[in-house]
Amino acid sequence: NTKRGDRVKGPIKSITDFGVFVGLAAGIDGLVHLSDLSWNETGEAAVRNFKKGQEVEALVLAVDVDRERISLGIKQLDSDPFTTFTTVNDKGQIVTGKVKTVDARGAEIDLGEDIIGYLRASEISRDRVEDARNVLKEGDEVTAVVVNVDRKTRNIQLSIKQKDMVDEQGAMANLSQQSARENAGTTSLGALLRAKLDNNDSK
Repeated sequence: NTKRGDRVKGPIKSITDFGVFVGLAAGIDGLVHLSDLSWNETGEAAVRNFKKGQEVEALVLAVDVDRERISLGIKQLDSDPFTTFTTVNDKGQIVTGKVKTVDARGAEIDLGEDIIGYLRASEISRDRVEDARNVLKEGDEVTAVVVNVDRKTRNIQLSIKQKDMVDEQGAMANLSQQSARENAGTTSLGALLRAKLDNNDSK
């Protein structure tokens, strides 16, 4: 009477090319498909963290009574860190991270919680950057704007260049607002003075 949404525990019976079989009550095995092992690692990498006989906890994803098959998920026990991150840091948000790896074409930026963003060499600066390694090195802290989030491929594209342009536009807008306020002040002061002078003249 296992149903979808139940949390179950059991020993790993076997590990195959497509997943991990977990021994459940009543002698039925549940299968954790490779894609349901981890949010952050590929199935092939994640499966290396498990061994036969290891006790694991999983969430029941589906029950096929006729075929006596139970689909399980281990990653579903936790919320998806990618979804959590991108809900708060969607397109247009400014984020800070550290350079994890860098090659000529760009850099992987560690944004924390195993979230990686990608910064292309062409998005590092408004000056032409031929090789990202000339500008960035591993461990450098960078602040960039999220320019694209692909939830399907779990890809976050970053840009320092766009952030700098936004910063500059913001600064220009502030300057023009300030100047408008000052001009308005001058105008009203000028109008008051003129009114006062006109008043004196009429006396």
